[in-house]
Amino acid sequence: MLSFYGYILIVFIIFILMIEAVYISKFSPNKIKAAAIIVIATILLRDISLLILSLSHNIKHLYLLKPIFFLNFISMPLLALIALYIFIRKDNINFSYIFIIAAILAGLYGTMIYKCPALVQTNEIYGYTITLTKDLYLYWIYVILNTIILFLTIALSSNKNINKLGISMIIFAALITIIEFILWIIGIRILSENVIGDMLWSITIVYALSKVRKKTRSVL
Repeated sequence: MLSFYGYILIVFIIFILMIEAVYISKFSPNKIKAAAIIVIATILLRDISLLILSLSHNIKHLYLLKPIFFLNFISMPLLALIALYIFIRKDNINFSYIFIIAAILAGLYGTMIYKCPALVQTNEIYGYTITLTKDLYLYWIYVILNTIILFLTIALSSNKNINKLGISMIIFAALITIIEFILWIIGIRILSENVIGDMLWSITIVYALSKVRKKTRSVL
């Protein structure tokens, strides 16, 4: 039962961090604020689905959570890109590209939800979960996305004027997420869902938005 309470605690921590991120994002430039709120909303929806699945006593209608259950597949990579943009401090990079990437990922996600069958499974400790039993390659794609973010961040870490702590947080979150998902794919599950990486990404975006807030205040 301790692992169950630990899992629920992490989910609640993510929820609280996202509420904090919503508040902090109000002080960000318009484009960053818009992108951040969209990503935060998807993470909150995913978080709610995790809580419902864990606390539900009836499998009926749980399959309807499928469209929001896998939102971490697109929200976390977008969150990472927003944080990376903030930390590298390069004003000559057009932030609008993130909206294009978001549109592409949303389209691919919609296709995945429509075409890939999912299965609601029960767990004696954690309640219910949803898995893509016939499409494990999708989990590998998520691992690849995090790997790309990891190496992109490492490549940019030598630039001047970067936020070194923020860059380190991205590298650590990406690395833990990669390890967590690979272990999950090969059958080694630390918790019911891969939420440790999600929590680290949530901490990263809160820190990133706080840096934008401070920068904005200093300009004012």
